[in-house]
This record gives sequence, structure tokens and C-alpha cells, in this order.
Amino acid sequence: MTAQPASDRSGVWWLSPTTITLVVVAAAVLPTALIPDASFRAQWDTPKAITTATCLLFLAGGLALALGALVVAAARRTVPGHGRWPALRPDEVDLLRRCSTVLVTLTVVGYLAFVVAAVRGGVGLGDLRASLGSEGLYGADIKERTGTVPGLTTLTQVGLAAAVVSSLLLCTAPTRRELGKLVLVVGLSVPRAFLLTERLAVLELVVPVAVVLAARFGAAGRGRAVVRMLPAVALPVVMAVFAAFEYSRSWTFYRATTGGGFLRFAVERLAGYYTTSLNNGQLELLHANGPANWPYATLEAFWTAPVIGQVDLYQSLSGGPAVDSLDVLTVYANPEFSNGSGLAPPFIDYGTVGGLLYFLAAGVVAGLLYRGFRESHPAGLLIYPVVFIGLLELPRYLHWAQGRALPAFLALGVVAVLLHRAARRTPAEPRPPVAAGRG
Repeated sequence: MTAQPASDRSGVWWLSPTTITLVVVAAAVLPTALIPDASFRAQWDTPKAITTATCLLFLAGGLALALGALVVAAARRTVPGHGRWPALRPDEVDLLRRCSTVLVTLTVVGYLAFVVAAVRGGVGLGDLRASLGSEGLYGADIKERTGTVPGLTTLTQVGLAAAVVSSLLLCTAPTRRELGKLVLVVGLSVPRAFLLTERLAVLELVVPVAVVLAARFGAAGRGRAVVRMLPAVALPVVMAVFAAFEYSRSWTFYRATTGGGFLRFAVERLAGYYTTSLNNGQLELLHANGPANWPYATLEAFWTAPVIGQVDLYQSLSGGPAVDSLDVLTVYANPEFSNGSGLAPPFIDYGTVGGLLYFLAAGVVAGLLYRGFRESHPAGLLIYPVVFIGLLELPRYLHWAQGRALPAFLALGVVAVLLHRAARRTPAEPRPPVAAGRG
């Protein structure tokens, strides 16, 4: 076996769970700690509740997660397989193509269910036009009138799994058909994000695709420098996309009362989603503990899963209903900024020491998946791009614990098992190593 070139071993710095966690948590918590109460009230119409002690607690949670991932990285050096990453064999490519077709089909069924629900709720062309006009998105009230179709609209979240599989195929054996599948899945998420006020629906697809492509083109060659600088390029792009959505979502309501123009408004609004999320985390720590203090927020995907949620297993076991974070924030915060922080739930569910241990364990899992991602092991290859969403959005969401992430994890878990079985049936064929400098 010929050793891999050094350029193939180093990876992409910002894909590391240790690095991204440290950067994101520090960038969110430190400015929030420094912003005074008067600015909170003036810019986001809510008092500053978060304390210095809570800011330090949240920083400690981020450090614990980063430490867990760092321990995994230090335990054993990553050894990428031979061939261009993701180093899939022809039989694995064929399997992934079949899985991709199934996943995209399920996703389309989910979106068709949303269309049926919208028609059933009386949403018409007039409502869609209103969402683009001066009445604003809330005037049309599309999301509330659309609702969901249990068991069917949830399938839209399988699109996350479809995006991961299609991205891996495009890195290995690109075809127009596979590119069309990916464009379809991402394209369907755009009207959903806009009309149903779910910007996360687009983010959940774009981030895993970016992770896979960055790992592919950042391994070696001319694309390496570009991939390393991608965060600097992505920031203004994210700002532009956010501003485009916010123009019709909230600017129509504030343009007459806000000074400084739309650009300043959009920047302050984006910053507000992070600072108020951390501020809301403080409110959740104070008011969101359940009657028996059973873990809920970190296990939300389990408690709200089909059947388990319908029989209300949580209330049966704990002796009372779970405290709804949205209800807490409606009472104590500005309802426009209703995201609770992803850094708060482990401390709510398990206390200070338990929360730190939770983050440490999460870091170990993320570190193992990242190693598997770089070494082209099925579980890491498929699941780490989804986990990366949770690392990136940790100040605002505990993404991997939410019910919306469960369909993707289940779908990718099944695909990972199928890939693993395929690898056991077919011995790996030796491949020539990739020469340094090739993309």
C-alpha cells in the first residue's frame, strides 16, 4: 500500500467539529455578553436577560464539545483510503444511485402533501401574491392555514438525506440525472422556506452539500485554497440570501419606523437571531423545566415521534406535560425572535455537570463521525454532513435533537447499513493512490 500524499491527509480546517464549534460558539456568545440591555431593547424589542454566568456556561458547553472531538482526533491519526475521496467502488455507486431515486421520490411525495394541505386549507393565488406584496407574509398567513398531513409532509425532511447522497454521487460519478435530482430537491425547499417561513429548510440542504463538495475539492489540487477561504466567501452570500427573505418577511412592517435603511436593518436582524436565541436560552433555563424534570429538549425527536407522540408517552412517564419553549418565549421574550438556543437544552435537561457531560459526549460522537467521513466509512460519510448543521447552528438550534432531523438520520442510517453490507460482500479492490495536486 502506497502512502497517501500529505495534502490528502490534512482535511479542510473548518470542517473539523473542534474548529467549527469553537468559532461559532465564541462568535455568538462573546458579542452577546458585551451588548448592553439598552441595545437589546432598541434593536430587538426585548430586555437583556442573559447573565455573564450563563454566557460562561454556554462557552463551557462549546468547549466541552470541542474537547470531545479533539480527544478523538488525538487518539488516532486519520488515514484516508486510496483513490479520490469519497473513494466509492462501482457497486457502492450503483447502490447509492438506487437509494437516491427512492429518497428523492419520498421527498417529492412530501411536498405534494404540502400542496394538498394548502389547497385544503383554502390557500389560493391571492394569498401567494399577498406574500410578495405590501401585506407581507404574515398577512397571507399561509403557514397556519396550510398545516401538515401527518406522516406525509414529514417526508420533505428526507430531502436532507437525498441531498447528501446526491452530493456524494456527484463527487464520484457525476451525471446530469443526479445533478437534476439535487437541483429538484433544493429547488423545492425554496418556496417552502419563503411561504412557510422555514429558512432552515434551505439551510439544511445547502450546508451538507457544501460540506461534501468542500471535502472533495479541498483534499488536494488547485481547489484547496478556494475551499479553505470558503467561509469568508459564504458570509456575504448568506447575508444576501437572508436579506432577500427578510425584505418581504419583516421589512414591509418596519420600513416606515426603522432608520438607517434596509441594509442596516438586515444586518441587525441577522445578528438578532443569534443574540436573542442565546438570550432566550437564559429564559428557558429559568422557566422551561418540566414538573418531573425529565429530559425533553435533548430527546425531542424521540418524544414527538409517531405513535410515541400520539400516546403522549412523556406525560405518562413524567406525570405532567413538557413545558413548551415557545410558550415560555411568548410570555417572556419578543415572539418575533422565538428560537431558543441550542446551548441551553442539555443544561435544562441534565443540570450543569450533566449538560457539560452531554456536550463532551456529543463531541466524541461528532469526532468519530468526522473521522469516518474523512476515511470514507459509510456512517461518517453519510451522517457527518447532517451533524455539521447542528454544529454550525448550535447557538440557535440543537438540530440533531429536533424531530425535523429524525427522518434524515433514519434514512441515512438505512443507507449506511446497506453500504456496509455491500462492502462486506464485495472485497475492496486496490486503487492506485492519487498523486498530489490532482483534484
